[in-house]
Amino acid sequence: MTFTYLFYKHIMFRHSCGVCHFTNLQRPSDITLADFWGWEDAVPGFNDDDKGVSLVLCNTEKGRGLFEAVKERLTVKEVPIEKCIQPNLQHPTFIHPKRIKFEEAYKNNGFNYVLKKFGETRWRYKVKNKVETYLKSIMYYYNNR
Repeated sequence: MTFTYLFYKHIMFRHSCGVCHFTNLQRPSDITLADFWGWEDAVPGFNDDDKGVSLVLCNTEKGRGLFEAVKERLTVKEVPIEKCIQPNLQHPTFIHPKRIKFEEAYKNNGFNYVLKKFGETRWRYKVKNKVETYLKSIMYYYNNR
């Protein structure tokens, strides 16, 4: 859970993510594959199995041909490009201001240290985690008896 917290905080991203020049629709690849963030607005109800939705951008004619060759084996919904524009297709990733301190702390003290120093390990988070775990176990018990 703390690893996920650090990931979404953007504190352990590579420096290059903050200056990426591929954050636009002029992509050098034939196909771009990504998690489709915001699919709920673009295609409501599409993710009924709750496994997530992938975004496929065909950037070249070759990419379109490759996609056409396999699309019959996939569940596909065509969506206007305006509804697919996610933050990383508009601008580089925001890098946390403490990114350099995080890296130095990791280099000098290891991963467990940075989890405690930069992660969400305060008492409120720990209590919330315990309560969520307890509630999930109760739900599991009632759903499986």
